[in-house]
Amino acid sequence: MSTRPHAIRRRLFLAIGLAGLALWGLRATVTTRQGVNFTVSNKPIPLYVKMLDFLHRDAHYRLLARQITAGLSSDEQRALAVFDWTRRTIRPTPPGWPVTDDHILHIIIREHGVSDQFADVFATLTTYAGVPAFWKAIRLSEPGGGELVLSFVRLGDRWVVFDVWRGLIFTDEQGSFLSADQLAADPQRADALVGTLQIGTLPYSRYFSQPTFLKVPELLRAQLQMPWPRLAYEMRRALHLAPQTEAARLQFPDLAVAADAAGRELP
Repeated sequence: MSTRPHAIRRRLFLAIGLAGLALWGLRATVTTRQGVNFTVSNKPIPLYVKMLDFLHRDAHYRLLARQITAGLSSDEQRALAVFDWTRRTIRPTPPGWPVTDDHILHIIIREHGVSDQFADVFATLTTYAGVPAFWKAIRLSEPGGGELVLSFVRLGDRWVVFDVWRGLIFTDEQGSFLSADQLAADPQRADALVGTLQIGTLPYSRYFSQPTFLKVPELLRAQLQMPWPRLAYEMRRALHLAPQTEAARLQFPDLAVAADAAGRELP
């Protein structure tokens, strides 16, 4: 008697069992975190809902980046288009309103944010448009120092600088982009654009001389919004090949900035 029907049934039962196990696992409860005025709360959520939300946000970023940059052929054009769109769409959070730190898509939907959230929207959509970008908060510890949030976009082999919050694009007299290297080597080149603008009580251009100004992160925050890079990163974390705290810093930049300013770790 042939064993083929029995083998087929065994494989079918195995497939059904694995599918059932997977469905049961997707019903597991996980947590999602949200910061409101720099205080974190953990909220329970089914794993399948968290995964669907993640895929929805990824699809929305891709669609929006494609719409903003439709018909544009160069990285420079795409970066400028996202810059203009961000400036038109996102407004400063009104005084007294809560600062909510959860997902970039929610900033876009709310259409308001603080300086690092402006930079976050810009960097994420620029990266989704095929032009790598990131942002960072640069602080001066000397008396009178404050915090300057800048965005960096890779055009060719150079990282060029944007201040999305203030609508500043750093260019030379001929209108060519100034790279981060050029600004770090000669911070006064920015003075023609910013004039006497100060951050805290110190000149704006002083922040370009900080050692952290030129540091490019190994993993861009925007990449964590994409399924395959995120999966690869989570596997590295599970194998302890990536810092366990880095995901929280990348996912909750407002909280990371506040923690750094206070000299403490993320909650």
